[in-house]
Amino acid sequence: MNMYTSIRRLLLPLIFASLPLFGQTPYTSWDFIVKARNGLFTDSLAHLGVRTDATADYDNQYDVPRPPRSPSGSYLEVYFPHSGGAYPAILGTRYATDYKDPADPTWNMSVEASSAGTVTLTWDSSAVNAVEQRLQLFLYDITAGTHTNMRQHGTYSFSYSVKRDFQIVGSVKINLTCLLEGFWNGASQVPDTVTAYLAASTTPFALVDSAKTFLSSAGTGLLAFPNGEAGSYYVAVRHRNHVEIWSGAPVALTRTTTSFSAYDFSTGAAQAYGTNALKLVGSVYVAWGGDVNQDGVVDFLDRNLTWNNRTMSGYLATDCTGDNVTDTSDDAIVLNNRLIVRQRP
Repeated sequence: MNMYTSIRRLLLPLIFASLPLFGQTPYTSWDFIVKARNGLFTDSLAHLGVRTDATADYDNQYDVPRPPRSPSGSYLEVYFPHSGGAYPAILGTRYATDYKDPADPTWNMSVEASSAGTVTLTWDSSAVNAVEQRLQLFLYDITAGTHTNMRQHGTYSFSYSVKRDFQIVGSVKINLTCLLEGFWNGASQVPDTVTAYLAASTTPFALVDSAKTFLSSAGTGLLAFPNGEAGSYYVAVRHRNHVEIWSGAPVALTRTTTSFSAYDFSTGAAQAYGTNALKLVGSVYVAWGGDVNQDGVVDFLDRNLTWNNRTMSGYLATDCTGDNVTDTSDDAIVLNNRLIVRQRP
């Protein structure tokens, strides 16, 4: 492999992660409304978004204060609290519209009502999900300590008694590259799902959070961990029939809405924890295949399962090559990799 090919191979996953796919909304220009309702009122004024010419401070062309409350004293409102900086004191501290610049924006948001009861927040999750994947938004209920993925869910309900404060934040994100021995043909990979975990960097290396991603034919996928905070973690990856791998050392990660870290297991043996934890195939390193029962070792139990499923078709753990058929090619992987074991810190 020449130097140009090596550089191209390393940079392509990052380039593609930064470009929107056809039909996706660019992460630099989007907006949506967060509505609230209880047994008496509906509020639909809270409008957030990003524009390339907006800032994290007051923008006269975008940021709009909420109108005064009704003289009746009955109300339900969602707003973005702001004061100081360039925010004009005369406009008050509650804003109905809040636009920011695209570089890792976050929002503080509050809900206030004149009466107690169940309040339901709603938003268009399909609009959020249409934005390119590098944008990850989670509704963080500070009181309950919960994160709601705003791509996957369009509602959140809670019992209101006093002013409730929220944040709209991002997640720990990793642009992962992971090649799988049985699925990799030397040029591309059968796309499939893996589950990844953040593990504490010190003993007993407890699992902190998990995320799934669909690896592309290049072996790349974006992981978004909803509950992980900024810090250093081991990154562990599990696949339905390959040996689990851990990063060679803890990885420093941050919690953001648009930026992300990258981790590539395929570039060297030291990218995975342990000795011979990855298999060299050509010029790249891949996860060992054959751990069909996911007990951390490739042995006779995996071979028995694979042999018993021979000629069976479908999305099976015994299909170590990803061709949806369990046959001699899968059995060969299990046999060749016998006694390969999972290695953890």
